[in-house]
Amino acid sequence: MSLDAMDWVWTRSAAKGTARMVLLAIADKCPGPDCTAYAGTTMLVQRTNSARSSVVTAVDKLLETGELEVVKGKTGPRRETVYRLPLAVGHHRAESDSAPYGGPKSGPVRNPDRSENRTPGGTDSGPQGYENRTPTGPESGPQNAYERNHQEEQQQPRAGASPVVEQLRPLDAAGVEVRWTLGLGEQRDVWRLVQAHGAAALVDLAARRTHPDDGPKPARYWLRVWSDLDHAPAATPHGSNVVPLRPAPAAPTSHTDNLAAGLALLEKEGFA
Repeated sequence: MSLDAMDWVWTRSAAKGTARMVLLAIADKCPGPDCTAYAGTTMLVQRTNSARSSVVTAVDKLLETGELEVVKGKTGPRRETVYRLPLAVGHHRAESDSAPYGGPKSGPVRNPDRSENRTPGGTDSGPQGYENRTPTGPESGPQNAYERNHQEEQQQPRAGASPVVEQLRPLDAAGVEVRWTLGLGEQRDVWRLVQAHGAAALVDLAARRTHPDDGPKPARYWLRVWSDLDHAPAATPHGSNVVPLRPAPAAPTSHTDNLAAGLALLEKEGFA
């Protein structure tokens, strides 16, 4: 059996390092008392977690020491080499090693020097009396910032069927995926933006800020984007690039002109 072959490797083999691991891998595949098994280099590389060159070197060394030999004239189902552990043939594990766990031989060892004095306290003392547990009930809060934010998000009302979502349904047609989870105050902020700028302006801004490869974004992200509309400058007429000029100031009049105008006015009134 493979357990006997493996026990021989553990207790009798002189192989070390990678060679020992190769021998254990082959012994593990031995199905009978003849201690033969087929094993390819790729399989040995995977089982020993070693480099291919190291495995090849280890097999050559085992063949030289006689702990491994090649069975000529036989191959595995995929043309693998068939090996034999000749020194393991006829080896049997010790009876104590083959006894099932929990049998009469596997009891606790008493220490004669150990004191039998026990701490009073009945069934509450000892390993079964310790009730230190990690708090997990409703009184234990989240342990980090992510859990706190997640808990707050879950406690806030969802905006799945609110008037805000109904007004911004065109976002879906524009290719903008939104995760609608907003608190009541945030819903009011979005509703105010819709009333102030129109749903079409919000949809257009979100579409221009969305890349085709983007995944769905939370509504809180778009709330910050839409808030920029409150600070946008007033739009100028389309196609107008003329900056209006101030009217030219009137040319200053001289004192002579003012005197002539005054005399003309007196003459008209009959005082001249």
